[in-house]
Amino acid sequence: MAYKKGPGHRHHALALENIGKDDPTPLPTMDYGNYNQSIALLVLNASIIEGLVRSVLSQSIFDDYDKQVKKEVEEGRDSPSKPQLMLQKFQSEVEIQGGWEKLKEQFLFYFDVSIDKMLSEDVKESINALFVLRNVFAHGTAIVHPKEPMDETMKTEYPYSWYRRLQRARVYLKKHFGHDDIFENLAEYAVPEHFLGATKLFFDALEKEFGELPSRASDVISKLRDYSFGYISLSR
Repeated sequence: MAYKKGPGHRHHALALENIGKDDPTPLPTMDYGNYNQSIALLVLNASIIEGLVRSVLSQSIFDDYDKQVKKEVEEGRDSPSKPQLMLQKFQSEVEIQGGWEKLKEQFLFYFDVSIDKMLSEDVKESINALFVLRNVFAHGTAIVHPKEPMDETMKTEYPYSWYRRLQRARVYLKKHFGHDDIFENLAEYAVPEHFLGATKLFFDALEKEFGELPSRASDVISKLRDYSFGYISLSR
């Protein structure tokens, strides 16, 4: 699948380390009551990203499928060719098979673009941490830290992959919110706005890579640029 690399879009003005720093909320900023808003907003945020990326991929496949059908009709074919059937099958897989990691694999396969490599290191870590948290909240995945570190020799053990991803999310949250405990970081009032800021930077990178996106995706990004999850200070 070939695509036209875009000239780039304006970079979002926000830097992840500055999101929320100009808010006048006094300390303490941590309150477990923030879970009432933050959990739902984090799940919503991840759904926005996954839905938009899936929309871009699905629309591109459909456009290529439509071109292939028209080409075959013009050639006088009376039955679908293998390329047509393969496009149809792949589009069905994209729309049915869930999961952020699977979607990234499909995106790489079709566009030859790695979403992780498309992003700056901090934005990549932010988005990956967001989806780890989404899995915890949406699917009831347990937050389990083994008592002993799991090294490379334990790759075949069931908890290894999850442990590594959760550990990276914990390190990311500590870097930006300062707590060793993952639950304390999630109780910070600025968490939802922080990840929404990362989402805007993610979409900037997507537009820079592709230039022109399908209209539905462009409309969502345009509306999201001026959107905010805001802050709620329970300590006031």
